[in-house]
Amino acid sequence: MQKIQQHEAGADDEALEPVYQALRQIARRERARNPSNTLNTTVLVHEAWLKLEQGQRDYADLKHEKATYALAIRQILVDYARGRASAKRTPSDEYEQFQIGQQQPRTADEILAMDQALTRLEQVDERLARLVELRFFVGLSTDDAADVLDISRRTAARDWQRARAFLKAVLE
Repeated sequence: MQKIQQHEAGADDEALEPVYQALRQIARRERARNPSNTLNTTVLVHEAWLKLEQGQRDYADLKHEKATYALAIRQILVDYARGRASAKRTPSDEYEQFQIGQQQPRTADEILAMDQALTRLEQVDERLARLVELRFFVGLSTDDAADVLDISRRTAARDWQRARAFLKAVLE
């Protein structure tokens, strides 16, 4: 918040540029994964920016910052999906089988189902849920997500398999 106040007081845009660029990269990745989504990149970036500015901006390190971005993007997409789902008069019980990690369009129902499944996964193992958020909502590779979570790449790969199995069971 202090950065924004400094910015409004005339500080350089350079202080805000890395955050904005990181959010744009995440939003572009999300749009590439889901081109049928009507939420455009700029709106997603600005919504994430607003959400981040409402919260505490004291990050322990870059890993904590990226994890916070992942959570903000997840919350925005879930809120948007809820709005789209509630706009429908009849909820759809039929949607394509959800395939984690594949580049296919996701419907509002699928995003909501994923959010519910992630909530259940958090109750079982929070680290697995954070890994899925980083992989699914931010689009990080397993190696990059391992770095953010500060775990080995091998552990991240095993956790990814466990998380996928859990989510597949819950979503089916």
